Amino acid sequence: MKKLALFAGLLLCLVLAGGVSAQETKKYKIGALTKSLANPYFLRMKEGYDYAQKKLGVELVFGSTPKEEADVEQLNILQSWLTEGSFEGFVVTPFRPTSLNTVLTMVSRKNLPIINIDELIPEDAATADGIKIVTRIASNNVEAGRLQAQLVLNSVPKGSEVAIIEGDPGTVSSRDRVTGFTNAAREGGLIIMASQPANWNRNKAYELATIIIGAAPGLRAICVANDDMALGVVRAVQEAGAAGKVIVVSVDGIPEAIEAVRQGSLAGTVAQYPDAMAYLAIETMVKTLKGEAVPEKIDSPIKLITKENLSDAAKYFKDE
Repeated sequence: MKKLALFAGLLLCLVLAGGVSAQETKKYKIGALTKSLANPYFLRMKEGYDYAQKKLGVELVFGSTPKEEADVEQLNILQSWLTEGSFEGFVVTPFRPTSLNTVLTMVSRKNLPIINIDELIPEDAATADGIKIVTRIASNNVEAGRLQAQLVLNSVPKGSEVAIIEGDPGTVSSRDRVTGFTNAAREGGLIIMASQPANWNRNKAYELATIIIGAAPGLRAICVANDDMALGVVRAVQEAGAAGKVIVVSVDGIPEAIEAVRQGSLAGTVAQYPDAMAYLAIETMVKTLKGEAVPEKIDSPIKLITKENLSDAAKYFKDE
């Protein structure tokens, strides 16, 4: 009987140990929803999600749209995930601050955790719609705009005329970058003679820049809210014969923009490291699902990239 009891006790210990191990290695199913992969910035973000899936052992379902400004299509992806019913948490980057709110309200009613990254949902809007956001993760876009302004101030004389090409004026990221640049530029003595939205569209940015350059012979710099638009602006500057006279500064750090910095057609870009943002989001989600405390806000790293520090623009995370 003693041997039987000892065996039974050992078996119970093994079962309990096995239960703990299974819990520790639980593979959480997480939905990660971004904007369009037509934008290289979100391709880099997807690389961060892929890296997180491999390193953290989660089951990650990735969703995006084939083109920009596809609010309804993005909303439908999130709705289908919620309806499917097996997801344990969601990481979302909405096209516009409140464009996913109708479904996120239902997510919160089911007590599923939400992490919001890059394009942030304002706290008042989330509260009004009953959305519980565990953590918001984004670059400090006001600081990104300030870094753009600092590069311009170091490159052109005080009193120079400058212009701004905005993203979508309804997005927090564009507004914050424009605010950061505008405040620092005016404090430094620059004259902002135009500020127009191009809605994250390269061709629209090209058209606006062409008009602005033609109307402002004294123009010395153009601040652009993201790299994709900036590449359109660079084209406009070159076609107007203003290369070397009008500098262009931007935000994101996508590979095509880094090459433009290398060649000298883009003066600089504030790299955002969207792969780091994605990794931080999944890491934070796993902690949340395990019941650990996490901060309500996390600043993702940014860095001004010029010809002098091009190597710093590489992906934040690299596979070993």
